[in-house]
Amino acid sequence: MLAAARRPFLLFPVPLRLFSVASTTADPTVSYLISTCDLSPAAAARAAPSVRLASPGFTSNADAVLELFRRYGFTGTEITDTVRKFPIVLASHPDKTLQPKLDFLASVGVTTPLFGRLVSLNPVILHRSIEAHFVPLFDFLREVLGSDSNIVTALRQMPPSEVSKLIALQPGVILQCPDRVNEIVQFVENAGVKPSNAMFVHMFAILSKMKAPTLENKFAVFRSFGFDKDDVNVMMRRCPASMAVSVEKLKKIVGFLIGKAELSREDIVRHPNMLVRSLDSHCRRCAVLAVLRREGKPVAKHRVPAALQASKVRFEEMYILRHHQEVPDVSRAIRGEIPFEGF
Repeated sequence: MLAAARRPFLLFPVPLRLFSVASTTADPTVSYLISTCDLSPAAAARAAPSVRLASPGFTSNADAVLELFRRYGFTGTEITDTVRKFPIVLASHPDKTLQPKLDFLASVGVTTPLFGRLVSLNPVILHRSIEAHFVPLFDFLREVLGSDSNIVTALRQMPPSEVSKLIALQPGVILQCPDRVNEIVQFVENAGVKPSNAMFVHMFAILSKMKAPTLENKFAVFRSFGFDKDDVNVMMRRCPASMAVSVEKLKKIVGFLIGKAELSREDIVRHPNMLVRSLDSHCRRCAVLAVLRREGKPVAKHRVPAALQASKVRFEEMYILRHHQEVPDVSRAIRGEIPFEGF
């Protein structure tokens, strides 16, 4: 009885996770995603519930989808990214659902290698309606950018010297619904920037990345420090990137500039680029200025905004290299070894 009840002794117990991995890779869907789409085992396991390929019919459909992507110039990496982000695409009808969207993009001038980059950015676009989404959106973009060729130029992310920067700055704009696009346009125009203004595309790109509640929270931060709507509009026009700063960072930066750095609201409105710099950079540079003021150096009388906005090379040239031998503390201050306690 004792011999019968005795359990076998395992010299090296097998971890349970190995059984889990083995069972996962045995799943035909997971195996397909790993071997054919180059997904990692973990990514394949997450994607598998969205598209079960247990039957040959599903596998054939997935093969047809992948072949369609290759025909439109998708790279292997772009295919992997597309499947990982939107695995249900493998169960989509390649001719009825997917190809019409790709054909529409081709009709406005999108070609290889742009297809793969745009789709892999957010593959859900392949399930958007042509009539309800693509057509009205591109009609609007034509009004803003002037022509299909300008839209494609923007999609190709040409250098900043090009006229059409909108989608180059934010390719995800093609995922926006037409109503949201119109809402953003109205907001930018109300800020005093018309589509003909070169700054329009920059502001549109920044605002298209955030939801309306997020934007309102940023306005609330400015109001809490005494800025009015006109102040914020001026800052947006001068430095659209200032609105891309997170709410928490905005609170800290504005609080520091008005509090410890003793700047006025007018200083910030005139120099909104200060909002996009890091708080640590501001603290170190102010510490350098405080050291120079303590030593009575004339350069310390320069306006604080000019010092905070200067490039790293310019700041070091003006405030560090010229004084580090006579005032060695400037080197310690810029390294963060001397905290800034105020002027």
